[in-house]
Amino acid sequence: MKRALFIAIVAACLWPVRAEAQRAVDLAPGTRVRVALADSLRQAVFLPRARTLIGTLARATADTLWLHVGGPDTIRVPRAGLRSLDVSRGASRSSSALEQGLAVAVGFGLPLYAAADDRDERREAIFVVGFTAVTAAIIGAVRPHERWRRVR
Repeated sequence: MKRALFIAIVAACLWPVRAEAQRAVDLAPGTRVRVALADSLRQAVFLPRARTLIGTLARATADTLWLHVGGPDTIRVPRAGLRSLDVSRGASRSSSALEQGLAVAVGFGLPLYAAADDRDERREAIFVVGFTAVTAAIIGAVRPHERWRRVR
């Protein structure tokens, strides 16, 4: 028991952790970013009180971000008001297809398979789930979604 505790403490001390100053790294101009700002009202029922802006970074200083949201003008966003800052990783057709196909297969497959009473119903459930999962994967490949990486 003491050996496991010692190993856990050493691992926790050696685990690489980002310092607070590293989280607010200066991003390169032209980077697509998503910024969440604190707001006084909720935008929808289950969402937090925040407003989200997606745009291209024009310039960044230690206290302000300038974003191109649409058009030639820029919007100034103070870093002190940021709730979160995400950088776009782009849209991947393969990962979108895999994610959508697996979500449909797990979401529909487990309940249908569990509800089946005999072998024939289970085979039919596997066929239906397989068909819908492939269809969802094709839709995910045709219409990929954007992926984000949290910076702050």
